[in-house]
Amino acid sequence: MTDSLITLFAAWGDPSPEDRAAKTDAALGPRFYYSDPNTPVPIEGRDAYLDYIAQFSAMMPGAAAKVVAVSEHHGHARATVDFLKDGQLMVRGQYFADLEDAKVVRLIGFTGMGEPD
Repeated sequence: MTDSLITLFAAWGDPSPEDRAAKTDAALGPRFYYSDPNTPVPIEGRDAYLDYIAQFSAMMPGAAAKVVAVSEHHGHARATVDFLKDGQLMVRGQYFADLEDAKVVRLIGFTGMGEPD
């Protein structure tokens, strides 16, 4: 069930717009909502999400996102994602997903792992 998260984040580092779209299409459910600390407002829908990850690719050539841990229960998942530039860790994030029919329909991201201040 968590394969869709791995596929979705693999799209972030793909230099080909067509391949990013194909990976995204394979991972998203029919309704999609996305929010992370870098989005000025939440993103809704496939096209807006593809625009967002295209900006990431354009601003950070050679960067990628990789799911390094994931757990799932009752249609929800938590993923730890490393954002890499030329293979070096830039930042680690935590994402929470709602899944329907093994597809991601809602994804909320946080920078870091929620360490206490």
